[in-house]
Amino acid sequence: MRHLSRALVPALGLLLTAAPALAVIKKLTHLDEVLESQKFIFVAAVEKVDPEKPSVVLTVEKKLKGEPPFERLPVNMTGDDDARKAGDTKTILDRLDPSRKVVVFAVKQNGLYEAMAFVEGSWFSLQGTPDPETKTVRWAFLHGEPFLRRTYKGTTAEMVKVIEDGLAKKAKPPMADENEKPGFGPPVTKKCGTGDSECGVEDGGLDSAFRAPHSALFGVIPSVVLLGPLALVAALFPGVFARMAIGMKRWRAFLVVASINSTLALVYWLVQEHLPAGRAFGIKAFTLYLTTISAVGLLWAGRRYRRMAAEDAALTNVPGRTEIGSLAGLTAFAALLAVGVAWFANWQWETNLELPLREFTFIGVALLAATVYAGYRYVTRGVDAAVDRRLSLSGESVGLATLVLCGFTTLVAGGSGAVAVSTESGDAEAIGPRLVSARAIELYEVDDGSKDPLPAEVLSGVVVSGDRLFMGLRNTGFPGGRLVCVNPETGEVAWSFREKLKPVFCTPTIADGKLYCGEGLHEDRECRLFGISAADGKPAWAEPVKTGSHTEGTPAVAGGKLFFPAGDDGLIAVDAKTGTQRLWQLKGGKDAGIHIDAAPAVSGNRVFVGSGLYSFVAVALDTETGKELWRTDLKLRSFAAPVVLGKAVHYGVGTGNMAHDTEHYPEEGEKKDGVPAGAVVALDTETGKELWRLELPKAVHVALAGDAFSVYAASRDGSVYAIDRKTGKLRWKTGLGSAIMAPPAVAASGGVPVAVYAVGREGLLACLNPHTGKVVWQKQLPGYTWSGKDEDGVLSGPTVVTTPTATGSKRTVYVGGMTVDPNNPAKKTAAVFRFDDEIGGE
Repeated sequence: MRHLSRALVPALGLLLTAAPALAVIKKLTHLDEVLESQKFIFVAAVEKVDPEKPSVVLTVEKKLKGEPPFERLPVNMTGDDDARKAGDTKTILDRLDPSRKVVVFAVKQNGLYEAMAFVEGSWFSLQGTPDPETKTVRWAFLHGEPFLRRTYKGTTAEMVKVIEDGLAKKAKPPMADENEKPGFGPPVTKKCGTGDSECGVEDGGLDSAFRAPHSALFGVIPSVVLLGPLALVAALFPGVFARMAIGMKRWRAFLVVASINSTLALVYWLVQEHLPAGRAFGIKAFTLYLTTISAVGLLWAGRRYRRMAAEDAALTNVPGRTEIGSLAGLTAFAALLAVGVAWFANWQWETNLELPLREFTFIGVALLAATVYAGYRYVTRGVDAAVDRRLSLSGESVGLATLVLCGFTTLVAGGSGAVAVSTESGDAEAIGPRLVSARAIELYEVDDGSKDPLPAEVLSGVVVSGDRLFMGLRNTGFPGGRLVCVNPETGEVAWSFREKLKPVFCTPTIADGKLYCGEGLHEDRECRLFGISAADGKPAWAEPVKTGSHTEGTPAVAGGKLFFPAGDDGLIAVDAKTGTQRLWQLKGGKDAGIHIDAAPAVSGNRVFVGSGLYSFVAVALDTETGKELWRTDLKLRSFAAPVVLGKAVHYGVGTGNMAHDTEHYPEEGEKKDGVPAGAVVALDTETGKELWRLELPKAVHVALAGDAFSVYAASRDGSVYAIDRKTGKLRWKTGLGSAIMAPPAVAASGGVPVAVYAVGREGLLACLNPHTGKVVWQKQLPGYTWSGKDEDGVLSGPTVVTTPTATGSKRTVYVGGMTVDPNNPAKKTAAVFRFDDEIGGE
C-alpha cells in the first residue's frame, strides 16, 4: 500500500484536557467526498481576533448542511506541537479578520467535534469538546493544513458557490489538484492613508469576491449546464437546425432521440439526489434506459429509410454540400463546447463525460460519425453516378448507431458488474455449499438518538470474536482511521478507537481479552502498535509501541510475546501484557537490507518473515532471543504473510505491490523491478532450503491459505491457484476476471476442505470447489462499486465462520469494504458484506 499518507483523527488540544492532536493531512483529498462525509457545513463570521491570548471567536452565519448545535465558536489558538513547530498560530491569525468569512466542515465522532476551516485559500483544523454542564462547545485550534490547498485554493465566495452547487447536484465540485504546491492563501493586508486614524482592509473576502466579475471562473463549473444541451443548440443556431429538419427529412428519428435523451439527462441530473436508493435508479441503469431509447430510434430510422427510399429513389443520392456543411457546423459547435467546458473545469476533460453533458458529448460524437460518413460518400460519389437507386446506410442510422455504441461502451466500462470467471481443471462437477443469503451491513454510530453512517471504508480483514466483529477503517473525505467493534447483525458500532490513528490496514489480533493492531500505510511514518481492551476499546497498555516506520502487518502472539512488522524498523518483539518491554528487534532499513511489511508466521520456537525492499529474503528467527537461524533469497519481493504447513513455510512473492505489477521505490535507488513476475515458494522450516517453486505470471502480495492438500494463492493476474503442498505442482487455477488484492480463505468441515473463498478487486466474491477449482457460486458485493483506479479495490479478504448443523454445515463469510450510493458516488459508507451458505439442509 503506497498511495495514501498521514491521517486525521479526533483528539483534544484544549488547555483543560490532555488528549493527543490530529496529524497534518497529506493525503490527496477530493471535495466531493468531503461534502458527503461531513455532517455540518456552515459559513462563519469572524467576530473577534485577539492575537495576544491568542484566540478567535467565530459565529455561525449561514448553514449550508445540517443544523450545528452551537452558534458561537470561541477558539483557543495556541495550537498543537505541529502548529508550534511550523508557526501556524501566527500564520492563521494573519489570515483571520472581521472582514472575512470562514467555511467550516464539522462532524461529531466519539463525543468530539472534528472540523476543518477554510478562509480565502487557507485551511486549518479545529477540535471541539462539548461541556455537558454549560451545554456549550469549547474549541481549540490544532494546526494549519497546507496540503489541503490541493483540495481547493479559491476564494471563500467561490468555495461557498461550489458547496451550494455540489450539495444541490447542480455541478460536481472540482477534483483535487495533486500538482498544487502546499501552502496558504493571502494574509489580510491593511492599508493606512496619510492622516487616517484607522486602516481599511483589502482582501479577497466574501463581498469583494462576489463583486469580482470573474471571481468564480476557475472554482466552479459554468452554469451553461443548466440548459438542455440540445435546446441550447437549437436556440443559438435556429437556421442550421431548420435546414436539418426541413432539408434532411430522414433525420427525424435522430432529432427525436437526441432531444429525449438530452432532456432526460438534464432532468435526471437535477433530481438524482431525490430518487429512491437501488440499482433501478442508479447511473448505470439510467445509461441502459438511454441506450435502449437510442436502439429503438435506430430501428425506427432504418424502417423509415427503407420505406422512403422505396417511394423516392432520390433519397439515396449522395449527400450534398448543404447537408455536409450543416453536419460539420453542428459537430464543430459540439467540439467547441467540449473545449469550453474543459477550460471552465480547469481542463478536467472528464467533465464532458459526466451527466448531463455526457449525452451532449455522445450526440457530438454521433454527428461526427455521420459527418465522416457523409464526407466519405461525397468523395466516392463517382461510384454511384451510373445508377438510379443505391444501396446505402442513411446518415441518421450512422448517427444513431454511434449513440448506441457510446451507451454500450459506457455500460461495459462504467464499473463492476458481472465478471467473467474461468477455471482450468478437469470435467468434475462443481459441487459444494449452496448460497442462502447475501447482504450489506452498513456501519453506523448512534449520536443523540440518531443513526450516523460511518463515511469510511473497511481496509483490514474482519475479525470475529464472540458475538462481535472487529476491523480497521480508513475515513473518506478528510483522511484518518479508526478501529471499531461492531454488532454483526445491525452494524451498530459498540466502540470506536481513534487515538490519532492513521488509516488502519492492519488486521487486528485478539488474544487474552486484548486487541492488538497497528496503523498506517506504506508511505506513513512514526506509526504505532496499540494494545486495547477488546471489551470496551480502552487502552490496555500504558502507551502504544512507537516506531519510525509503519505498522500495517498483522501482529502475532505466542508465548506471552507479541511479534509485529514495522517496515524499515524490521521485526519487533514486545511483552504482550504490557507492551512496554521491547524484548528484541530484527533491525531493518536500507543499511540492514531489510523491510518487513507482512505479518509474521510463528511455528514452535521460530518466527518467519519476508522482506519486500532492499533485499528479497526470507528470515527465520528464534522467538526467545531473536537470533537469526537462517536467511534465504526469494528472488522477488515478499509483501505477503507466509504460512507454515507441516515442515514447510510458504511465501507468496512478486514484483510491484498490491496495486501495481511493477514499482520503482525511490528509497531503493535503482529500479529493481523489470517485467511483471510472481511465484509461490516453499522452504524447509529447519534449514531454509528451497523445497519447490512455482513461477506465476504476476505477483502474489496477499496472504496464502492452506489445508491438508493444497496451498492457495491469489495473484494480481486475477487467478486463484491451488498448488500441491508436497510437489509444488499446479492442481488448478480459477480466474475471477480482475486483479485480486485480498487474501483467499479455505473452509473445512470435519477436517475436510469444502470451499475456497476469494474476492476480486472489483467486488466479485466466488466460492470454489477446493478439489477442482470449479465455481460453486459467485456473487457481487451488494452495493459495492469499484472506482476504476488500479490502487483501489477490495482489500479485505473473506473471513469464514463454520457451524455444524444436523444435516451438514453452514458458513458465514464476512468481507469488509464500503457501499457506494449509485445516485451519488461520493457518498460512501463503511460496510461488512455478509454471505451465508450451507451444505445439507433443505
